[in-house]
Amino acid sequence: MAMKRCSEETRKGGKDEARERGAEVWYNGGMRRFWISAVLLGCLAVLLYAPTGNFEFLRLDDHDYTFRCAFVFDGLSWANVKEAFSNFRHAGVWMPLTYISYMADISMFGPAPGPHHLANTGLHALNTLLLLALAWRLAKGRRIGWITLAVAFWALHPQRVEAVAWIASRKELLWACFALLGLLCWPSGARQPPPYAMARRIGTYVCCAFACMSKPTAMCFPLLALCMDMMNPRETAIHEGTDPKDKMRELCSRTVPYLPLIAMALATGALAAYSQTHAEGYEVRELFGASFAWRMLNAAVATGLYLSHTFIPTGIHIDYRAVPGQFPLHGTLGLAALGAWCMAIGAWYLCRRTRARGTRAPTDACTPETAGCGATSAILWFLAALLPTLGIFGSFGEHARADRFLYVPAMAIVLAAAAIPCAIAGKRARRTAAIVLGTYVLATAVSSWPAIESYRNDYSAFSRTLEFDPDNGRALAHVGQAECAQPGGIDKGIAHLRRSQALRPRDDTASQLAYALAMRGHSDDFAEIRRLCSKFACDHRLDLKGQALEALGMTALRQRRWNEAISCLEDSIRAPRRFYSAEDASLKLASAYCNAGRVEDAKRTLEPLTQSRRADIQGKARLAIDTLRRNPRAVMLLD
Repeated sequence: MAMKRCSEETRKGGKDEARERGAEVWYNGGMRRFWISAVLLGCLAVLLYAPTGNFEFLRLDDHDYTFRCAFVFDGLSWANVKEAFSNFRHAGVWMPLTYISYMADISMFGPAPGPHHLANTGLHALNTLLLLALAWRLAKGRRIGWITLAVAFWALHPQRVEAVAWIASRKELLWACFALLGLLCWPSGARQPPPYAMARRIGTYVCCAFACMSKPTAMCFPLLALCMDMMNPRETAIHEGTDPKDKMRELCSRTVPYLPLIAMALATGALAAYSQTHAEGYEVRELFGASFAWRMLNAAVATGLYLSHTFIPTGIHIDYRAVPGQFPLHGTLGLAALGAWCMAIGAWYLCRRTRARGTRAPTDACTPETAGCGATSAILWFLAALLPTLGIFGSFGEHARADRFLYVPAMAIVLAAAAIPCAIAGKRARRTAAIVLGTYVLATAVSSWPAIESYRNDYSAFSRTLEFDPDNGRALAHVGQAECAQPGGIDKGIAHLRRSQALRPRDDTASQLAYALAMRGHSDDFAEIRRLCSKFACDHRLDLKGQALEALGMTALRQRRWNEAISCLEDSIRAPRRFYSAEDASLKLASAYCNAGRVEDAKRTLEPLTQSRRADIQGKARLAIDTLRRNPRAVMLLD
């Protein structure tokens, strides 16, 4: 008996050693495949978005976050970092770490847009690698090929373009990066805490705080952590048949780690509501800018369109508009897509329940039950990450939706890929599915090129928007401004600005239109300029950008109203939010001084302009000074 028992123990020990050797060989091979996939995906992400290094700033938000933001444009300093954390109102969003990242770019590389774009590209490549690591961990080292295809689909999809190619979307990339780091630290899926569980939880809490300081949307982080636990249902299930006190104790031990995450989420939500309603430079606004019924309708339409564009990426562009009180853009298509997906999920759930009934498989087995848990977690991830951006709990302005909002929710596709393939029976079926998915990933990556190229400048970005939405007032305004800046395009630009003002009356558009009309200089336009700027003519303090006052000053100058021109141009130059050069206005102000008989004031204004970097300004200033020296009573009308 002793010999028999000894032989059995020897056999078991041999089996254990063989199993360990096999696991070690598999692990090393799996790690090798993981690093090959990581290098491949990182290179593809960088190569796809590398051309953005030659792109320009977009007027939509890029200016507000970089060179029009005083504490960002000066670069990194303790004073600027303190201002980033203490200023809750700038641009209507509190995101100190995002501002600090812009400061770092400016301090290291200067204020040019190229480094900002390349920093976005680097962050996107890093997020791609972190997502691959997270999915590989959830799949317990299996199905690396399938997961690689899913991550490539996410990283190269046209819906990622807005988040990566637009400098103002840095906040999406940063909060996604910290969220993925926090979830990799999160010790989920084990009854017994893994080694250094407390240190890992602290790391998760720190990453969650950083994510919330990058963008308030990170308030959904506790639900994302819950998704990680749901991916391991048997390991996280409460023991059956135990004492009720033990069950309650175990439930509390599982709940307590979430409390700091929930506290940070609530604090972030409160800060987001304050920043949104007390934006700097604006009056206090309502948190809910539209009725609840319309916000719910827009949320349903947006969700449906997000899903449909994920698999049929047509019409991808910047600025999907929303008109409060009207049916959202492409509303019928969005509702139909949402309904179709709800029915598909319902059918899948019933099928899973039927197939999984009565099965009790080990945790690491590939069964419909484990696939169902993964798919359920992916659905929860998608809805949880998307919910803060749908406008249900606050105003969403003029955006019906935005592709950048889908940057984190779309990761649900990768989470599903970590579990669903095990439900596909047979290697041949899985191989066929992988080939089909690979071909589809390649096709979507190719379709990203036109979308990326459209972000080259304002004109290309919003011209693409007008191709799909010709009545987009904001796009018409941006395209009109770009047309006015091109030689011979001022008439076409004025037509765009007039149509924009008719569709979407705004003071900014009125100022831009008045300025373009003043630059054109037709006497027939003077009455329209004064009508557009009547509000600012009555109170110069209302024109924070100075554009309308400059238009009024040019109009008064051409009508030989010297004192009125002086008053408007002086206030235009002193405007607190003026973000374009004041040299043109200064040149016109010197002309008004001269014609009003204030020759010394004219010389004092012209003197700095003789050192201008612009050759046209420098030449005109020197010519004007020479003219005044020869004939102090000369009348000058400078264009």
